[in-house]
Amino acid sequence: MCGIFAIVNDQKSQAGITVLQGLKKLEYRGYDSWGIAVDNKKLFVVKQIGKISQAKVNFPSAKTALGHTRWATHGGVSNENAHPHLDCQKKIAVVHNGIVENHQQLKNKLVAKDHHFLSQTDTEVIAHLIEENLKTKSFKQAVFTAFRQLRGSNAIAVLDSQTETVISCRYGSPLVVGLGQQEYFLASDVTPFLARTKKVVFIEDGQGVVLANKGVELYNWRTGKKEKIKTEIVDWQIEDAQKNGQPHFLIKEILEQKKTIPQTSNLNQKQTKILAEKIKKNNKLVMFACGTAYYCTLAAQYFLADKGIEAKTYGAYEFLPFASFCDQQTIALAVSQSGETADTLEAAKKAKEKGAFLVAVVNAPGSTLERLADLVFKVGAGPEIAVVSTKAFTAQLASLYLVAQAAAGRGRKGRKEIKQLAGVLNNWLKKDLQQKIIQLAKTLVDKEDIYILGKNLNYPGALEFALKIKETSYIHSEAFASGELKHGVISLIQKDTPCFVLAADDRAKTDILSSAAEVKARGGRIIGIAPFKAKEFNDLIQTPDIGQLTVFVNVIVGQLLGYYLGVGRGADPDKPRNLAKSVTVK
Repeated sequence: MCGIFAIVNDQKSQAGITVLQGLKKLEYRGYDSWGIAVDNKKLFVVKQIGKISQAKVNFPSAKTALGHTRWATHGGVSNENAHPHLDCQKKIAVVHNGIVENHQQLKNKLVAKDHHFLSQTDTEVIAHLIEENLKTKSFKQAVFTAFRQLRGSNAIAVLDSQTETVISCRYGSPLVVGLGQQEYFLASDVTPFLARTKKVVFIEDGQGVVLANKGVELYNWRTGKKEKIKTEIVDWQIEDAQKNGQPHFLIKEILEQKKTIPQTSNLNQKQTKILAEKIKKNNKLVMFACGTAYYCTLAAQYFLADKGIEAKTYGAYEFLPFASFCDQQTIALAVSQSGETADTLEAAKKAKEKGAFLVAVVNAPGSTLERLADLVFKVGAGPEIAVVSTKAFTAQLASLYLVAQAAAGRGRKGRKEIKQLAGVLNNWLKKDLQQKIIQLAKTLVDKEDIYILGKNLNYPGALEFALKIKETSYIHSEAFASGELKHGVISLIQKDTPCFVLAADDRAKTDILSSAAEVKARGGRIIGIAPFKAKEFNDLIQTPDIGQLTVFVNVIVGQLLGYYLGVGRGADPDKPRNLAKSVTVK
């Protein structure tokens, strides 16, 4: 969840400023506090609680620095608990992403050896472990030995002020190295250094990396043996990680769907054919994911069912009791924006262990899920900086729609349908639509409860719609399958209770309008999100009539509404409270 960024041998000798700017691009990974250690013969450290966005610091000239933006787990949000953490002699600085499950046992031993702790974090243990190891070992050996003592999913980066060296180790939490022109970067993802290099090394579990002025070396931290470096070129553009004139990343990324959804028609054609052929052979198909990605798999379940293909989908956090049903005839499809979600990775590993063919549908490059998978769909939505997922969700959903169509022998037609969304979205997703949703948001901004009804494909659409409102505005929003209405849900309806009805011009239309009428009869305010007018609607945001694909535009309305409600209520739509982009711990 937390963000790590470091530079070694900064050619501008402004390492502190470089890291500060990089951390601002990683703030979506955690924004409880931040800190930077600069190597200026001795360590210059600055740490602050709160967001880093507006921070300005006068750093000393230096070529090496290490920084961190925190999503708090162990220890409250305070300057003392902010990273980096130092050893007793203040010669090494440590930043950390993950949880050290055995930190208390390690701390007790270190306290007995007269180490003094200044924070309540599990991370500070690592600094003192390394300090203790340095009594008999080299810096590299001290770091690797300390990391072997940790339990849990962790990534660390350690700065040694004596040698201007940064050493990092990974087990579970993501790390990537950027190889620049005689300068070297370490980060939780590629966005902080895109402007200076696109040549990268994705660090894998079990690997440790040494960044020094002379270059980069890769090791196995378990054995200490040196390993060969494999470089890749990332195709993300620096412009993709900037706001491009928009007030927030979230609205920029919502509007980018005019491009990111249609372009999936040209991606993964080989992978789609392979997966479609496997599905045709009557292999069992299971899907798992978390949060927004889970709702994506729920919608895909309907796409597949429409083509006569049975699939079961699970929240990855609840998959393990059902993993025993996986075998060599199982296709296990994992969906994740980051490819680093801890629960999804655990489910993927368990499915593979049982013999399943693992398919990954991911957006971020070089992820752990990608390396685990037998087949990878890269959905190509580009960097998603806002914590709330929008364009990655719809790109993943479009990719799975194409799989369902291909498995039914309609691959070419499916690609044409997705490609045609470019014109549909460009004609519909305009300023006048945004103004209508702004006016609607003004009438809802003080509400405490909002309900969303959907049926068939629009049921997972309603779940995603509700999630966007929760994440961005903090209004309690809850989605229900319309058929549940009479089984208890209708007791929640009072006079003027806002109730959205997501609909399409399909076979579920009559049933969903019947449910809308029941809610309206009890005083509820019915807000239709649909491609048609109906007497049951008090208000209507009209969406294009595009058959099964109507679910895409209905969800986009929820994304926009969530954004404007969040802005109207004074929340930061890019960085919702208590949430982080990549959930790398359970």
